[in-house]
Amino acid sequence: MGLVTPGSDTDDVEQRPLVPRVDTLAGKTIGLYDNGKPAAEPLLTAVQEKLEARYPDATFSWYHVEHLNQIKNDDEQDAVVEWAEGVDTAIGAIGDCGSCTKFLAWGVELIEDAGTPGVGLIDEGFELDYQSNAIERGRPLRYKKTPVRCETTDLERVREEVSEDVMDGIEDELTRPLNDKERAEPVAQ
Repeated sequence: MGLVTPGSDTDDVEQRPLVPRVDTLAGKTIGLYDNGKPAAEPLLTAVQEKLEARYPDATFSWYHVEHLNQIKNDDEQDAVVEWAEGVDTAIGAIGDCGSCTKFLAWGVELIEDAGTPGVGLIDEGFELDYQSNAIERGRPLRYKKTPVRCETTDLERVREEVSEDVMDGIEDELTRPLNDKERAEPVAQ
């Protein structure tokens, strides 16, 4: 019996810096990236409502992936980049299972490719999945853990779970200046 190592034969993933964050959300166009999970729309709706209360001069632009994990499609990836080029910053949701978290990281990385700072909203239990997929995509992508659980579609419940502390964390991820690791020049891994 042989041992199979579930890794790549190469370590040549180029690590790229994140896009600089915005200094404030006031007056910005904030993108809301829905990755097609049932919980994504209510979560992003609650986030939008709370951001509108904080920043009445902000505007919002939605991108909906029609079918879960459709982001694997080249045309969809191009459409995400085109949409992201028209917003100042973006929030993606939701990472709440293995492949969904993976493809949320892909979406947030595409947003960064467009020159727009992004953050992914993930179920608390999928932090390691998001981090490892961000490494695979070549960037230390930012994220915020939320208490919203997989498949939660009850908007009232989601509104309660998206507390002011959660909103403070989302805002911090969108506006906090880059650290040395996030700002670093590209290097082969």
